[in-house]
Amino acid sequence: MNSISVRLLLAAALLMAVFIGVTTLAIQHTVDQRATQAQQERMRGQIYALLGVTDVADDGTIKIHASDLPNGLMRQPASGIYAEVRDTESNQVWNSPSLTTPVPNSSDGAIGQWMFSKEPDANLGSLFIMRFAVEWLLPSGTTSPYQFVVADSSHDFDRQRNSFNRNLWIAMLTMGALLLLSMALVLAWGLSPLRRLSLQLNEIESGTRESLPENVPVELHPLTSRINMLIASERGRQKRYRQTLDDLAHSLKTPLSVLRNTGATSATTNTNQVELARQADRMEQIVSYHIKRADAGAQRLLTTPISAAEPVERIIRSLKKVYYDRGIEFSNTINQASTIRIDEADLMEILGNLLENACKYGAQKIHLNSSRNNGAAIITIDDNGPGFPKDHKHLLQRGARADTQVEGQGIGLSISRELIESYGGSLQLSDSPQGGARVLISLPTGK
Repeated sequence: MNSISVRLLLAAALLMAVFIGVTTLAIQHTVDQRATQAQQERMRGQIYALLGVTDVADDGTIKIHASDLPNGLMRQPASGIYAEVRDTESNQVWNSPSLTTPVPNSSDGAIGQWMFSKEPDANLGSLFIMRFAVEWLLPSGTTSPYQFVVADSSHDFDRQRNSFNRNLWIAMLTMGALLLLSMALVLAWGLSPLRRLSLQLNEIESGTRESLPENVPVELHPLTSRINMLIASERGRQKRYRQTLDDLAHSLKTPLSVLRNTGATSATTNTNQVELARQADRMEQIVSYHIKRADAGAQRLLTTPISAAEPVERIIRSLKKVYYDRGIEFSNTINQASTIRIDEADLMEILGNLLENACKYGAQKIHLNSSRNNGAAIITIDDNGPGFPKDHKHLLQRGARADTQVEGQGIGLSISRELIESYGGSLQLSDSPQGGARVLISLPTGK
């Protein structure tokens, strides 16, 4: 999870889920309490109304006219709203016409105490029940306790509560999704300068842009200005580095030329003159090698990508002229559109060394091909020569040679390997399907 956007969105989604869940449950609890309290007040009012229309005879008989009932549904059988009165022994002494079976009995509760509950009943279903115990003064002057009971079916209450809870969750989740979407859009808009900066850095790396723009948000200005300073410093360092190497090469080549000319004109034997010239040539090759080796160690972050097809054709044309008497067949199928992040001179040096080795060591057919693998450009060189020995790893070391019968310093493969590795690539040696040697060059692509 290395994306800032994903981290922020996940954190926001988690916090929003907790907030929506807690808020929704709190709203449900509050609404449920208020609705239940309203139900209690309504049933308490119905008991007060029953008390107001109740007459009690001397023998304790309860008389309540059906027309005086506080709710018309109490006059309809199985309507869902019921009322009854019980005596001291919890016997039913009166019931509304709507009640066909007794309400669940409860003798608890002192005189003047209200009792509210929700209870299941096998016949009437789930009920809200309000009970109120009173002590009634009879006409004879004595008192008799009674319990007035009002029951209301909770079916409609539960249905409305479930519907409200469902709609509440839908509304809250919809609102949360819209808020999360809004946050994602705001986050995308807020982080767009960073994405543009990343694309601009890619353009600098690919060589299509020189530096980062100055018109960036205030928060990014210190970053872009320092990156531009680093880019300018790196380019200046590379330029000074190459200039220093060129100056060194020029300074060394002059005395070497003098040495060679002195050997040619001095009063020495022909053998000594030849040896002196040979050693001067060897010193010049060694100087060139070490200069290239030092240059290979430099960073190549700002190299502009190039196509390998055209440099390969130029090398092939040169080698055909050098080895025209051998009649070597070259086949180049490198993709023209495939780009490689490498300096053209370095690519010419690498491919020149490798192709010249193939020609030098007896190949008659040389085939070059290109492909891509895991973001890298692969150049394959196959030939039908004698190939590499079984233990060919040492050939990539400086001065190692597979054939001592052919003239050379044995540094071509080493220089090529070091140049390739300086660009973050690799060089591999193996056997070719053509029966000779295969060289695999892996280099970063230009895209």
